[in-house]
Amino acid sequence: MTLDSVIQLERRLAVRRTAILFGTFWLTYKAFDWAAHYALSGMETNGMEAAAIIAAVTAPITYLQKAIFDAYVKGKESE
Repeated sequence: MTLDSVIQLERRLAVRRTAILFGTFWLTYKAFDWAAHYALSGMETNGMEAAAIIAAVTAPITYLQKAIFDAYVKGKESE
């Protein structure tokens, strides 16, 4: 297997794009999980305050995920 065949295989399977996409999925899940535990861990918060904490933590990561997904879709279209 030559280097050129490895490069062609990587481009055909879009390994890097797919890894980054699933990495942001995992990051979004972990951020939500942490925020939910933080919002509900012993603090006397009502449901609205807990939701605000979760939204404040996950909003930037969700925006990042949207940008990565858009780049993933555009990369698939350009092939």
